[in-house]
Amino acid sequence: MENKQTKIKVALLINEYFGAVKTGYGGYGFLAKRLVAKYLPSDDLQVDVLLKTTSRNFGILAKKHIVDGINVYEIPKKQWATKQFLKKQNYDVYLSIEVTFILPLKLEPDQRKKLLFWIQDPRPQTDWEEIHTVQLYPEPSYYDQALYDYIHQLYKQDRVKFISQGYFLNEKAKELYRLNEDVNIQYLPNPIEINKDFNLNTYEKKDMIIFLGRIESVKRGWLFAEIAKQCPEYEFYMLGQSFHDTAKNAEIMAKYKDIPNLYFAGHVDGEEKEQFLKDAKILVNTSIHEALPVSFLEALSYGTLLVSNQNPENLTEKFGVYTGQVLGDGFDAIERYVEGIHFLMKNDEIRKTLARQGINYIKEIHNIPKFVKDMREILFDLAGCK
Repeated sequence: MENKQTKIKVALLINEYFGAVKTGYGGYGFLAKRLVAKYLPSDDLQVDVLLKTTSRNFGILAKKHIVDGINVYEIPKKQWATKQFLKKQNYDVYLSIEVTFILPLKLEPDQRKKLLFWIQDPRPQTDWEEIHTVQLYPEPSYYDQALYDYIHQLYKQDRVKFISQGYFLNEKAKELYRLNEDVNIQYLPNPIEINKDFNLNTYEKKDMIIFLGRIESVKRGWLFAEIAKQCPEYEFYMLGQSFHDTAKNAEIMAKYKDIPNLYFAGHVDGEEKEQFLKDAKILVNTSIHEALPVSFLEALSYGTLLVSNQNPENLTEKFGVYTGQVLGDGFDAIERYVEGIHFLMKNDEIRKTLARQGINYIKEIHNIPKFVKDMREILFDLAGCK
């Protein structure tokens, strides 16, 4: 597709934008708002964010917001209106963080335009089978075969380029989207803002352990509370809040409110979150399912080690303690987390060595300059502007 424009326009498809436009605070939204839309735009590359319409009486015109200098559009509810909007905008290429909001691409007037599909957390049925072993509070399934078939269709039409935040996710993506075994999936890890002023050798961390994420079924926050009860000598901080089924989550967590060494900080961001990451020695993750969460990368960037039943890219084994798989509600595995915490807390030299190695890993693999360079090259190529 010939393109003589000196500036390309990228449409970022996402279903939430990290609190902006009354959306939630999930990992995809964080990646979209705090990293993609913050670092990619330049004199020759424009990023617009396309969201589902949240306004009740809004159906004909796209509703425009400007968030941190970025155009954020709520797409019209009427499909013919969306087609007119897209024709006017004339985007050169689409970027989707996993498959959360694909509709605008279906309505794009020029069906030659391509999609850059960033694999983040593909969930085939086998993953949902594991997730549904949780009985205390089951996670609703959003498995959507029609949506996955559409990605397969684009793949067969040579209209989609796959990139992946982790090698271990590629086989899941092949299964979910029915890709050929030899499909080209380029490794493009999630970037992290690295605090260059943080010095692990001089900063004195506290005997603090944190949980960082949404307090919802899939995260099994109740296990973090149970672990805190078993480790009264350490301070435990739960950082996050519920966004779905808030009442049910509050009911489950209510019985843990009186644990003296457990603190519920709610949603934290900016300098407040950064302070917790600096101070903590360990991040505990108890999720029944994860891909490679941004929280792991953020923690490691501050030398905060991992204790988890998830081991994406073998990072937990390398920079902490992997408990092994923990299915169901997880109450029978609490001692495994406790043992991991005690090992790291009581072997300070080992902890410090692993912490230094974790920081170096993040600086090498997940730095922003490399992300910007690689992402720009791919987007310009897909837009026909090499």
